[in-house]
Amino acid sequence: MTRSLFTEINKFDQWAQLQYNVSQDEIGGEWECNYEHWDNIYNAFENFIGLTNPNEWSDKEKDRLLYIIARDNETERLVAVLPEQALIVLAQYAIEHGHRDDKWQLAINLHKLSNKQLSETLLEKLVNDEDEYVSRRALMELAKVQSAKVEDYADLFWNRNKYGDMDEYQRIAVLYALKTINSEQLDKYIRLAKQDGRQYLVENANKLERE
Repeated sequence: MTRSLFTEINKFDQWAQLQYNVSQDEIGGEWECNYEHWDNIYNAFENFIGLTNPNEWSDKEKDRLLYIIARDNETERLVAVLPEQALIVLAQYAIEHGHRDDKWQLAINLHKLSNKQLSETLLEKLVNDEDEYVSRRALMELAKVQSAKVEDYADLFWNRNKYGDMDEYQRIAVLYALKTINSEQLDKYIRLAKQDGRQYLVENANKLERE
């Protein structure tokens, strides 16, 4: 019963390889939604999660679980059914071995952990991920656990200027993170956002100023 999940994952992987000649991480768009047998994956995934101990998963199993979670990035149904220990195990593994679309999905669920110190520890590692989107989402989640480190990361995100056009979104994330922790620094960054002048950054600054 538990092995059927990996059979279903392999079927999806084989289908994807036949459809596209580039890395699946590079395809873009909502291509995964074209697969007709997601229900088989969802059912097998829930069975596997319910019948196995996350602490006993092999690295190969973790790799395949992260792979299919990443491919389910439009609906996020798989990550949503992970119990706490499974979320912890996969997040710990993903920090070193995962990819963008599994990391950010795990990141946005870590604030739910009962152990808030562990939430903060895992999220801080993802805040420091090299992927722009992963780091941005993780910063906003770090704020949800009211981490004292958010203000320091706000300064880093605002000034590092390493992602080109996406730096605007790094700065938007700073605004919302500071808002979440009710930081006294928010007004300062709203002023900086208006000085920056980029459209979406200014729009979000104005919105937060009105709230």
